[in-house]
Amino acid sequence: MLKKVSRRLALRLPIALYALTALAQAPLPKDHPALPAATNRDRAAQLTEKLAEPIPPTAAAAIPQKNFIDKYIFGKMTADRVPHAPLASDEQFFRRIHLDLTGRIPSDEALRAFLVDSAPGKRDKLIDDLTLSPAYKAKWTYFFGDLFKSAANRVGNPGKNVFYSWIYDNIHVDRPYNDLVADLVTANAVSNYNVGPASYVARWVVIGLQCEDEVHEDTADELAINSVKHFLGVDLNCVSCHDGRRHLEKINVWLTGRNRPELWQMGAFFGKTRVLRRTEIATSRDEYSIDDRGPGYDASARTVVRVPRNGKGMLDPVFLFTGEKPTPGAPLRAEYARMLTSNPQFARMAVNLLWSELFGAGIVDPPFDFDLARQDPADLPAGWALQPSHPELLNELAQYFRDNDHSLRSVIRLIAKSSAYQLSSSFPGEWKASYSKYFGRRFIRRLKAEEIHDSLVAATGLTTPIPIRGTDVMARYATETRSPEDFKGKGQILREANFFLESFGQTNREYSERTNEGDITQAILLMNSPFVLRQVANAPGSFLHKTTSISDSTDARIMRLFERFLVRKPQPAELASARDVIASNSTKGWEDLQWLLVNKLEFIHNY
Repeated sequence: MLKKVSRRLALRLPIALYALTALAQAPLPKDHPALPAATNRDRAAQLTEKLAEPIPPTAAAAIPQKNFIDKYIFGKMTADRVPHAPLASDEQFFRRIHLDLTGRIPSDEALRAFLVDSAPGKRDKLIDDLTLSPAYKAKWTYFFGDLFKSAANRVGNPGKNVFYSWIYDNIHVDRPYNDLVADLVTANAVSNYNVGPASYVARWVVIGLQCEDEVHEDTADELAINSVKHFLGVDLNCVSCHDGRRHLEKINVWLTGRNRPELWQMGAFFGKTRVLRRTEIATSRDEYSIDDRGPGYDASARTVVRVPRNGKGMLDPVFLFTGEKPTPGAPLRAEYARMLTSNPQFARMAVNLLWSELFGAGIVDPPFDFDLARQDPADLPAGWALQPSHPELLNELAQYFRDNDHSLRSVIRLIAKSSAYQLSSSFPGEWKASYSKYFGRRFIRRLKAEEIHDSLVAATGLTTPIPIRGTDVMARYATETRSPEDFKGKGQILREANFFLESFGQTNREYSERTNEGDITQAILLMNSPFVLRQVANAPGSFLHKTTSISDSTDARIMRLFERFLVRKPQPAELASARDVIASNSTKGWEDLQWLLVNKLEFIHNY
């Protein structure tokens, strides 16, 4: 594909190899003292400082305060005399908002229409339009599929597909999030293949040595641990094996005061929940029936995933965060759902998770590691720092979420419409590490694996149908698939795309966690993977084929490629370099240019 590349162009259009290798952390010398764990915010700030285009110090331009988010963000910076970036350009904002809300870059036609639009509220209108689009619904359905870890190898292909459709429908109608979560933890079903939310319960079943050996108390513990992590942002994994005292003093103050029997009492809310594998079916598969006819929670029961329990007898449920007990005679999971979704931490966790997805770091960071003892600036443990960067803002966002009927869409729109979200990643003057907690600039992030895949497909216009396993549905984008497993076993082309996605940190939703860390393999794949080389080919039906077929000037065609891939016009030096590439090889020059644009740092990062 690329035998010769203009040295001039290669220098002016640096490839991703530099970023992916230079930003990877080198191992520390053996005698080097341990470093404190870096937060998402720290890593995002470091990446941004490396990649953002520098701009000279200037007098601070007036930034409009559009909602209460801006009041807190800019108010804190003003009070602490911390400078901030200017607003992002229309081009930068247009690309960012599409990636954040839909998981893929926009078309060049849409960009040009946006740039010529002179309406003062065009950014707000675009946000409203995007949050009603099919691409938005697909992106956020995929996001929550990752959160709930809906893997076919756990809940079966039919279960995974029905679960996806159920999540999509909830996103489509913007169903109140508290109702959605209540359905997840209370669902019953003769088969999880027929009831969407039942696969959340089925996902956490623990099986012993035989397929039909459901380890009841372990399953109850997993349901308690994961529902608390997903919906309250507190990780109870450590106290599921031992007390917090003498173990967690340097990690989480609130968890230091928790003990293992308290976790069991949370698990007891699922003590009546039976998750039974459908072993009467001739061909063994991951199909489960779920009901509330179980025996209760035995504190002395066996475990196959943790150290042995040392309790005695049956336990009554107690909600760990309030000490509340269920109403006598009421269904236990319904009581648990009520306590879970009405707890103030439920709304705080939800809005912080959305903030983290849109800003690249949470107000509490990381978003699944809340320390509930460090949330109130008026009541801090001695020697500990406040965990949220903006505690009052977090509380007001949570109240807004409750006041707006737990609408995910309303919070996403509120955040995206704020001037704080729309700041540039370029910072005027000297950046200091202490500024990172103020959100005074846009944090650059490397795109997720699916976003790179989908942006490449959207830019080139070349799609490979992705069969949704167990259906006759074909997806075009990774975010339209029901799970990462849809890429597996469907021919060479999809296997190559699957390898590309996994190499860029895609989670399989079963045992691997997502990572956005860079490595040399990713740089090599961007340059030479069959998937990328196939996408940048001048194939019939591709954007490149259409562009080179129209009667237009070379400069106009180059301009269209830049707008298509980088969502901006080329700089004069870039335009001159691109002309060199085209002139060097009239047959392959256009493919070479397209390849170079894919390997630009800005193609795989969100600025």
